[in-house]
Amino acid sequence: MRPIRVGDIVVHPVNDGTAVLLPENWANSDWTEHQHLLDADGRIQMPIGTFLARIGDRLVLLDAGVGVVSSEMFEGGLLLGNLAALGVQPGDIDTIVISHLHSDHMGWVERDGAPVFTNATVHIGAADWAHFVDNLGDGRRRASRLQAIESQVQLIDGDGVTILPGLTTRATPGHTPGHTSTVISSGDERLIVLGDAIHCPAQLTEVDWEFIYDVDPTLARRTRAALLQEAEMPGTALLPCHFPGLQAARLLPGAGTRRWVLSGE
Repeated sequence: MRPIRVGDIVVHPVNDGTAVLLPENWANSDWTEHQHLLDADGRIQMPIGTFLARIGDRLVLLDAGVGVVSSEMFEGGLLLGNLAALGVQPGDIDTIVISHLHSDHMGWVERDGAPVFTNATVHIGAADWAHFVDNLGDGRRRASRLQAIESQVQLIDGDGVTILPGLTTRATPGHTPGHTSTVISSGDERLIVLGDAIHCPAQLTEVDWEFIYDVDPTLARRTRAALLQEAEMPGTALLPCHFPGLQAARLLPGAGTRRWVLSGE
């Protein structure tokens, strides 16, 4: 997968595997106009995306994949090998931003009860930590996995938090309580790394489709609408975690719909 340029910053898509979802995972959805997103069995196959960027002297990982998993929904485990292909070992990474604490975004932060990225500060939305860890929102196993890295965690509380110069957070709640997107800025260019604020390409036009795993579907819908409106601004591109190809793109408005155009085209 080709690198993505944001001014002077290069972002590398790093795939950890594949997620398989069903059309009915989106409430009130009509896939008539989106058949091209379905495979021969009528399923949606999505990459499990993470992103690697060097910003100044810091090596940053955005999201951490699903880990070594083989199930009906996920086939994962490619992240460390794909990082190695880029010349990066887990100990080289010093900054991680986790968009939210669903399993396909935090799967590699811990393995067998020990941190994988031993030298990294792991930034996580405070509301997600409260929901998934303090309040056991997805069970004790998820909470215990995250407690194994607690000494490395720095909570993101509020909107517009600067992680590094050129790397800030954007509060994008709804999919989870503390869902956090990341904004990479260089010169007059901005890249919004979405996490799961927008989950599949159909939602670029079908903003009202509610995803089954949205904790607050109404808030998630408002968040999507605001992001899509912002993405129409000059110099702004979006980078979803699960779109085919894991490439950034711009949204061009016109004739009552939006056109998804890969950056650089």
